[in-house]
Order: sequence, then C-alpha cells, then structure tokens
Amino acid sequence: MDNMENSISANRIIVAALAVLILIPLVFAAADSIVMTADIPDPSTEATAFLADLPWIHLAAAAVVAALLAALREQLCKLPEKRLLVVGMALVFAAGLAWVFTMRVEPGADQYFVLKGAGEILQGDYRALMPGGYFYTFPHQLGLALYFQPFILIAGQNAWLWLQAANVLWLLLGFYCLYRITMLLFGKREVTNITLLLMLLCFEILLYVVFVYGNIPAFGLGLLAVLCQVRYFKSRKKRFAVLSAAAAVAGILLRNNNLVWLAAMLLFYLLDCIFERKPLSVVFAALLAGVSLAAGGAVNLYYSGTTGLAVNDGVPRAAWVAMGMQEGPMAPGWYNAYSRTVYEETGYDGAQTALLAREDAEQSLQNFAQQPGYAAQFFYRKVSSTWNNPTFQGFWISQVRDYSAIGQGKLSNSIYYGRAHLFLKGFMNIYQSLIYVGAAAFFLLRFKKIKREQLLPGVIFLGTFLFHIFWETKAQYAATCFPLLIPYAACGWLEISGRLREWLAKKPKKKKNFHKKPEEAWRDT
Repeated sequence: MDNMENSISANRIIVAALAVLILIPLVFAAADSIVMTADIPDPSTEATAFLADLPWIHLAAAAVVAALLAALREQLCKLPEKRLLVVGMALVFAAGLAWVFTMRVEPGADQYFVLKGAGEILQGDYRALMPGGYFYTFPHQLGLALYFQPFILIAGQNAWLWLQAANVLWLLLGFYCLYRITMLLFGKREVTNITLLLMLLCFEILLYVVFVYGNIPAFGLGLLAVLCQVRYFKSRKKRFAVLSAAAAVAGILLRNNNLVWLAAMLLFYLLDCIFERKPLSVVFAALLAGVSLAAGGAVNLYYSGTTGLAVNDGVPRAAWVAMGMQEGPMAPGWYNAYSRTVYEETGYDGAQTALLAREDAEQSLQNFAQQPGYAAQFFYRKVSSTWNNPTFQGFWISQVRDYSAIGQGKLSNSIYYGRAHLFLKGFMNIYQSLIYVGAAAFFLLRFKKIKREQLLPGVIFLGTFLFHIFWETKAQYAATCFPLLIPYAACGWLEISGRLREWLAKKPKKKKNFHKKPEEAWRDT
C-alpha cells in the first residue's frame, strides 16, 4: 500500500513539474503575442522586424470568445462531432486543393535543391552526392529525396504540383489524428468540437500545403505516431505501439525535427513503465529508438548501393548549434550560412568543422556570460522571432523571390501582396494569441486535474521550444508544432467561459423599487 501511495505521489510530482515547464513558455508566448508581433515585411531578405502590437484588440477578441462560449456552451455540446468532422475535413480538402491549383507556387530554395537532386539521381547524375553537392553537404535530406522520387517518376516536371496536392492529404491525416487524440485525452464533446472549429481556422498550417518539403508529411506522420501511442496506452494492444514506431520513424526521415517528437514519446514510454508497471513499454521504447537509428542507415545504404558512392556524413551537428548562437541578417540564431560556409572552408572536413564550431560556440557562450543584458536580448529576439510570427513564415515560403514563383492573378496577388494578405495576417495574429492564451489557461486553471497522458502534445511543444533555443531556428520550424496546442486552447477557453458563467450566476441582481420616491431609492443604494 505504501509503495502504491508513493508511486501515485511521484506520478503527481512528475505531472506537476512537466505542467509547470510547459506553462512557462506558454505564458511568455501569450504575453509576447499580445504586446508585439514578429513579422517579415520584405520576403526577399527574410529579415524579421519586431513591431509593437495593439493589446486592446487581442483583449477584446479574448473577451468576445469567452462571452460566446459562455452563451453557446450547450449548443456546442449538442453538435454532432462526427458530422462536424466530415464537414471540416471536406472544407480543408477543398480549400487545400484550391490553394494548390490556384496559387501554383513553384518551389524555391531548399525545396528546389532537394527536388532537383532527387531527379538528377534518377537520371544517373550523381553530382549532388559528390563533394560540393547538395546531398554531400546535407545528407539528412536523402529521406525526403526518396519520398520525392516516385512523384518525379510519375509526374516528371510537374512533380512539385502533385507533391503539393499530396500535402493536402497529409494535412487531413494530421487533423484527423489531432481530433482523435483530443477525444482520447479529454473525452468531452464540447472540447472536441471546439478543437475541430479551431483547426478549421488554423490558416498558419494550411499555407504550408504549397511547401514542397517534409514539414506537412512529417506533421501527419508525427500525429499518427502520437495517436497510435495514446491508443496503445488506452488499449494495451501491441499493434498500436508497432504502428506508432513506424509512423514516427517515417516522419523523422522526412523531417529531422521530428526527433523531438520521438524523444517525447520515449519519455512517456518510460513513465508508463514506471508508474503503470508495464515493462513492455521499455521494449517498445527500445524498438522506437532502434528503428529510428536503423532507418537512416537504410536510406544511406540504398543510395550507396544505387549510385556506387558512399554517403557523406555532411555538416556536423556542432555547426548548427554554433550558428544558433550567432547574430544574422534574418534574426538572432536564424540560418546565416555559417554551417555551410565553415564546412566548405575546411575542405568538407567534418572533424575540423566540428572543432571550429565548438570553439565558436564556446566564444558565443563567453560573450553571453560577459554581457548578460545582451544575452537576454539575443534569446528574447530569437525565441520571439520563432514563436511570435503569426504566419510562421507561411507566406514567405512562397515568396522566396530568388527562386520560387507564384501564379499571377487577382486572387493570388491579393492574398500574397494585397488587401487579403493584410486581412489574413491580422486574423492569424489574433488567432495565435487566442491559442497561446487558451493553452496557458488550461495549464493554469486545470493544474490539479491534469492527467499524465494529456501532457504528451505539450511535452512535444516544450521539447521543440527548448531545442530551438540553442539550435539554429526559424519560424517555420514551429509551424507544425503550433497546432498541438489547439486541444489545450479549446479546453482552456471552455474553462474560462465556465468560470465566467459561474461568476455571472453568482452576481447579485439589483432590484428596482418603483414605488419609492427617487430620493429614497438613492438613499437605499
């Protein structure tokens, strides 16, 4: 009995600690998003500008949302969630395809280089794998190239367009999995219904369907992995743990940032083993980690066998960390070409690059220690530029003027450069604040009632937040993590509206006495 009580107590301590750790960046993001906005006014430079916001607009929007939910809570409970899901998915599907085939955004920058390199390999041109080539420097992109190649074989020069159409399906998979995760973790129809409605309004992620990269496929696969893990915890059916590992590893091959998702999943397997006395969870944690390591090696072996060339190790990780602690033309800690430059200057010597990168990182740390005020400003601007860009670079990914091209037309010009652009950015600015405030409210107002499994999406958010404090960063890296906060925001706003209803119900109503003379009524008051 004592052991059980100790286990329960330890579990609550872990849950409370994780909830506090998640809450801290949420409170920062919520406050920051209300008072200022990180924007990229000139797409040709990708430079972030930190602009003062209008807090009263955000506060007014929050008051409206709380009042509407307080008034319409019963109606939300009655909405048929499955019908709402079908209608929502149909709308996202239609809007996504319309966006792809109307905007016709041709890929640029890294999108272009991966697509081009994948096509060249299919044609027997292996220069991208040779010294100076794109995959020689960035071999972690070979998993994405492997995903691109079937599209290139089938669609040829139009592969980019069909990859964008496939992104719509990956987005639908992600939204469906997020809906199912919300059902399993929160179990309330009103929370699920508000989550569905908020997902429909998440234009930040919808903009990414035209991004010919691994972000959206990894988003869908990452959420599928989380859903399967949650279903394993609920049912203890082994097939869900195996499916979870397969989806998680596929997501990592397409986008290395999903390693953070894997780390969070490993943590929850270990916690499950400790507190639920389920030793099999350790086996599945080992399976998840092992398959992840093996999959990357398998992709490299495939390309080595196909081309006859050994896959290079590429830019060492230390260079990305060093770059993440440097100033740059875009924003502090953003990509500034340091990693590639230092790698080329050493003659593609990985060991020498790593040594120089560690020295540069140590120098940055010394500068931060000697100038704490500058360090605080540096990391504030780095974090804010990553998490407080309302579009998460969703427009910029289509506006890289050196490479990408957007179809010309009244609608596309209005959305990317005109009045519709300004309206959408303004809406996303308010939407972002509402998500952050609602998610923070969940962890504040339901602190004592939070269950361990409900923290899994939040721990992924926390891991991504902490990872990019030191690693190279961009707002686009946070884009696919931001929707994980939507279920928390739905629950948090319901909690706020519920307390508003209680306050209004308890508030005494003044009774007017029409029989008293005016001066007597005044004395009574």
